[in-house]
Formats: sequence, structure tokens, C-alpha cells
Amino acid sequence: MDVKEQNWNYFTNHLLDWHGIWTRYTPEGDIKESFQSLRSFKSNPEKTEITHTNTYTYANGENKQESWEFNFLSNSLDNGLFHPSRETMRGYFFASGHASWAAVKLEPNSYFGIELFFRYEDLRHSVGIVYDERGNLFHIANIREDCNELPSQYWSDELNQLPQRELSGNWQGISMTITPDLKISEPIVTQFNWHREGHKYYYLPDGVSVSCPSSISIDTPFSLIANWLINNYEMHQLIANYDELGAFSSLTLETFLISNV
Repeated sequence: MDVKEQNWNYFTNHLLDWHGIWTRYTPEGDIKESFQSLRSFKSNPEKTEITHTNTYTYANGENKQESWEFNFLSNSLDNGLFHPSRETMRGYFFASGHASWAAVKLEPNSYFGIELFFRYEDLRHSVGIVYDERGNLFHIANIREDCNELPSQYWSDELNQLPQRELSGNWQGISMTITPDLKISEPIVTQFNWHREGHKYYYLPDGVSVSCPSSISIDTPFSLIANWLINNYEMHQLIANYDELGAFSSLTLETFLISNV
């Protein structure tokens, strides 16, 4: 299968109505805002055209909606799925539904953002990490979604961050990497590695953790990391890597089980 077709087919894994809670945090970890969301994906019978509609419901009763059209022929590019809202954003997708919408390059004097997606049964979750035009962390978004009606039987209504999360243990897993040319590596054995020099750590509700630099700049490679402790024995992690030129270089998916050995 052509890699563009494969990436598109993996994108179609998200063709559901995703009911969620969207919360943004300041770099200091304080709650910036929180509101309900519905991210809905519809397609034609051939699954060659997809409409993505976001509906936001705010605490004051206000509603806002935005929508985008995706077409396999025009949106599937050699370096990822083109997002109509942002020319420099590309989508990279794994068969499991894990994915990222990633800025292809850090540009001087411009905002920079990435969204890392996790998929597990009827649940979806994503972390957004945004830097301002000076390369300083602007905010982190946590979006907890369920394809069933809200309130979710899994996600809590907790918004506040935790001071710490226990992530120690013998976490063993499998790692796969997708590169900008859409090639996905063969799975390899890996071990959980959370800490990075110069990173800040955010421990969000419901087992979600984020590791990222407080600032980024061209000439210095950087990684943006999120993981989801789904339960006491299973954890998933996504790592987006950018090279010394500020260009997206890879997205790695790691799935772990804890070993008692």
C-alpha cells in the first residue's frame, strides 16, 4: 500500500463523534479555561472525503463551531496529511489510532504547536503544546474524549493538576516510529524513559503526563512528550522529535506493560 494511502486509512480510524472536556493550562500549571467539546468526523461511503466539525460549549452557554474538509487526493501529501486550517501543519497516523498534528518546522517569530493523540477502545485523548513567537511555552491543552455520551464512565471531572505522579516500575514495551516521509518502522523492544534534561513536567488528571522544554529555539534539537497511564498495568507514550534546524524529524509511539519480574 502507498504510504499516503496508508496514512489516510489510519486517519479514518477517527470517524466517530468524540464528546470531550477541553482544558488549557498556563506554563505554571494553573487552569486557564475549560469547556465541553464535540469533535465529529463524517465521511462519504468510499471514505475519500471527510468532514471534521468541532463544536465548543462554554460555561456561559455560548456555542462556537468550526469545520474543515479533507479530501484524499488533495490533502494527502508526501510529508503528511495537510490540515486546511494551517498550511504548515501535517497529520501523522498509526494503525492503532495514535497520531499527531504537528508543525513541520519551528519558524522564527511565529507561534508553534503540536497535538499528540491517544486512542484506546471507546476513548480518545490528546495533549496540545503551544509555544509563543519568542519560543516560550504558551499553554498546554488536555482534551479527554469518549465516543459515548458525556459524562464519561472513564474520564473524571477533575481539572487541577497533580504535584507528582508515580511512574516508576519496570515498564517494558514496543516502539514504532513514523518519519516525515510517512514510513513506519518495524516494532522494536523498548523500556520506559520519562526524564529529559531541561524539561518541565505536568501531571494532568486521569493519568495524563506531559514533558516538554520551557522554551524552544532553532539550532537546538527538542522533544515533546506525552503519556497516558491507562490503568495500573498499561501505559502509552508519544514522542515528537525536532532536529537542530527546528524541523519535524519523527513521531514515536511506545506502548508499555508493567512487569513484576
